[in-house]
Amino acid sequence: MIAPNRHSATRLRFAFTCAVVLTGLAIPQSTAQDSNKTRITNIRLGFDGTYKVGCWTQLEVTLQGGSEKATGLVSVTMPDSDGVPVTYVSPPERMVAILPGTATKARLMVRPGQSSAGVKVSLISVEGRSLATRKFESGYESSPGVIRHGLASTNRLVVALGKPVGLGALVRTQNNEFENTATRLVRVDGLASLPLDWQGYEGVSAVVLSSADPSVYRALRANSPRVMALKRWVELGGSLVLFCGSEAEELLGPDGPLEAFAPGEFVGMVPLRDSAKIQRLASVEDSINRGRIDLRIPQFDIVTGEILASAGNSSTDLPLAVRTRVGLGEITFIGLDPDQAPLADWSGRTELLRTALDWPVVETDKQQDANAYNYSGTPDLINQLSNALGAKFEGVTPVPFGIVALLVLIYIGLIGPGDYFFVKRVLKRMELTWITFPLIVVLVSLGAYWLAYYLKGDQLRVNQVEIVDVDMSTGNARGTVWTNFFSPRAKSYQLSLQPRFGGQDVATTAGSSNPKSSNSVPLTAWLGMPGTGLGGMQGGVGQTTMFDRGYAISPQLNMMNGLPVQEWSTKTITARWTGQLDDAIDARLNVDDDGIVSGRIENTSGINFTDCLLLHSNWAYRLKPIGNGASAKIDSAIQPRSIKTMLTNAAAGEDTVYNVTADGSVPYVQWNEDVVRTLKVMMFYEAAGGSAYAPTVNRYQHFIELSHLLDGQQAILLARAKDDEGSQWMDGDNAETAQPLASDQDRRWIYYRFVIPLKKLEVLGP
Repeated sequence: MIAPNRHSATRLRFAFTCAVVLTGLAIPQSTAQDSNKTRITNIRLGFDGTYKVGCWTQLEVTLQGGSEKATGLVSVTMPDSDGVPVTYVSPPERMVAILPGTATKARLMVRPGQSSAGVKVSLISVEGRSLATRKFESGYESSPGVIRHGLASTNRLVVALGKPVGLGALVRTQNNEFENTATRLVRVDGLASLPLDWQGYEGVSAVVLSSADPSVYRALRANSPRVMALKRWVELGGSLVLFCGSEAEELLGPDGPLEAFAPGEFVGMVPLRDSAKIQRLASVEDSINRGRIDLRIPQFDIVTGEILASAGNSSTDLPLAVRTRVGLGEITFIGLDPDQAPLADWSGRTELLRTALDWPVVETDKQQDANAYNYSGTPDLINQLSNALGAKFEGVTPVPFGIVALLVLIYIGLIGPGDYFFVKRVLKRMELTWITFPLIVVLVSLGAYWLAYYLKGDQLRVNQVEIVDVDMSTGNARGTVWTNFFSPRAKSYQLSLQPRFGGQDVATTAGSSNPKSSNSVPLTAWLGMPGTGLGGMQGGVGQTTMFDRGYAISPQLNMMNGLPVQEWSTKTITARWTGQLDDAIDARLNVDDDGIVSGRIENTSGINFTDCLLLHSNWAYRLKPIGNGASAKIDSAIQPRSIKTMLTNAAAGEDTVYNVTADGSVPYVQWNEDVVRTLKVMMFYEAAGGSAYAPTVNRYQHFIELSHLLDGQQAILLARAKDDEGSQWMDGDNAETAQPLASDQDRRWIYYRFVIPLKKLEVLGP
C-alpha cells in the first residue's frame, strides 16, 4: 500500500484532478449518445449490484468505444448522507483508455450516502472536456439506467462465492420482520464482483468461499490483487469462512489460488469415513447418509489457530475445522464441501454452517423485541456516539428548543399586535407602521445575531474519538477516528488526516527508519447516520441541501477538498489509517489451564495509560494507571471480574450514575451523552451482553468490535491516553500552509487496544 504523504507533486495531481472534474461537471450532459461517440453503457455497484450505504464500495463502469480512441478519468457524483454532492474520481496514474468499438471497464471506490439517490457518471478528458456523461436513477430493482437501492448500514451482509452451500436456509433462521436489521446474503458467480481494494469489503460482515467448483478460482492465479485485498480486509478485522474439501490439492496446495487462506501447510488428501466427527462439529444427532460416507479431506502440517474439530484420533490429528486469528480478523476453515453429497442432503447442514459462521441460535421473541426497539429507537451504536460527540462543545452554549420557540412567539407578537397597538395607541398614526415594522425586524435580527454570537462564539471547536488497535505479534496497527467539529463561519475545508502516536506525527514516507511508521494512506470520508428518521441514510426521500456544487474526495481517498459547512453548524467526519507500532509496549503474559492470565506489561510508548483493563476469555483485570516507562504486574493479587461487569458498571463511564442493577451493571440508556460508556460497548459489544444489554445493533462500524479475540491464545489490554492528542486533521491543500483543525478547548477521547499473544503456562510435575 502507498504511504501517506503530502509531497507537492501529489497535491498538484489532486488539484489538477479536481479542476478536471469540476470543469466536466459544469458541462451539460450530451444528448448525442450515438455509436460514433464513447458511451457509458452500464455501472455495477458493490457485489453484483448489492451494497450498503455509508460504506466504501467498488463501482465498476462499463464504457463503449466510439469511432475514435478516448482517454480520460472517470468521475462519479453522488450525495453524502446530508445530501451534499460528492465527487469521486479515478486516479490520474490510471487513465482509462477506450479503444474504438470495444468495451472497457474502469473501477473506483465510492461511498453512497443515501439509499434512494441516483448517480452521475462522467468520462472527462485530460483537457477537461466531457467525453461522456450519464445519470443513473435508483430503484427497487436493477434495470438499464437504474441501480438498486442500497442496503441499510445496519444490515448484516454476507457475500458468498462459489456454488450454493445452503446459506439461504441459515439466513432465514436469522431474519425477522424488520428489514433494516436483517441478514442479507448475496452470492456472486465470478471473480469480477470481488473488489480490487480491501476498502470494498467495508460493509461486509462475512465472506464465504466454497470450492466444489475450482474453475471459479483458477483466474486468481493471474489476478492476485483480489486475493491480497481479501486478505488485507481480514487482517483489519474481517471474517472469512472457507469450505474446501475434495479440491483442496488444487486450491490450497503450493501456489494454489487460495493458499493464503489455508490453516497450515498442505500435505495431501486422506479419506474420511466416520460421520460422527462431522455431527459433533455441527452439534446435531442426525446421522449423515446413515453413517456411511466416503469423503476425501485435506491434511495439513504446522496448523495455526484453534482446532474446532478433528477427523483423527487426537485433537491435533487431521484438523477438520480450524479457526485462525489473522491480524484483527479471523479465517474459519472447514475441510468439507456442504454443496456436495452426502452433506448437501443432510438435515444438519444448516447447523454446520451456523458453527462455521459462529452465529448464535436466534430466540425469536427476544430478537423481535430487540428489533422493534431498533425500529423506533437508536438504529445503531454509532448514532449514539455521534450524538454524544455533537451534544456539547466547550465554549458553545446550545439554545434549547423551548427558548427558540418562545423567542419566535415574542417576535410574532412584536411585529403583529405589538406594532399595531404601538402605532395606534402611542403614536396614534397608523401610517408610521411603514417605519416601525421594518425597524422591529432589523432590531430583532440584530439581537438574534448578537445572541447567537454570544452563545456560540467565533472559534472552531472539535470533539474527536480515536481507537488504535495494535497486533503485538506483528506490530501492525489500525486507527479509527470519528470527529464532530463546529464551524463558526461558512467555509469550505480541505481536510486530510495526519496519524499521530504519542504526540508525534506518524512517519509519512515509505521505508522510514522511524519504528512508528505508517505504510498506507489514511481513508477520509463523511460519516452518515443509520436509520429511517430525519437525517438517516435509509430515509425514503433523499436529503436536500443548499450546496449545489459539493466537494470532492481525492483519488487516493485521503483528502476531502472543498467540504462545505454552514456558519455555526457542525459536520461529522471519519478516517481510518494503518501503520506499524513495534515498540508501543513490552508484554510477557502467560495463561494457565483455567484461563487465568499472569505476567508483566511494560509501557514503552511515551504515553501515560489510564483506565486500564486486561481482558481475556470471560475475565477482566483492573490495572492501575501505567505511566510511560512504568510496568504492571498481573498476579494472584488482582482478582478478575467478569468482562460484562467491568464494561457496564458505574465506573465504566465518565458521567455519574445512580441506577445500578443487582449484578453491578448500569442499565443501557438511550441517547446518553457519555462518550466513554458508549465507546466501551462498541468496542466489545458481544462481551458486554450484545442486544440483551443494549437493545440496538453494532453493524455500521462493525469492524470495531473485537469480542471474537477475547477467546484463544491472546489477551487484550484496553487503555485510555488522556494526555495524547492523537491523530490530527489538517485544513489546507498544501503541506507547508495547512493548519490543524483544532482549538485550545477541544475534547478528545483516545483508547488503545493491544492484542497480546499468550504463552501457555507449563505445569511442572512433582
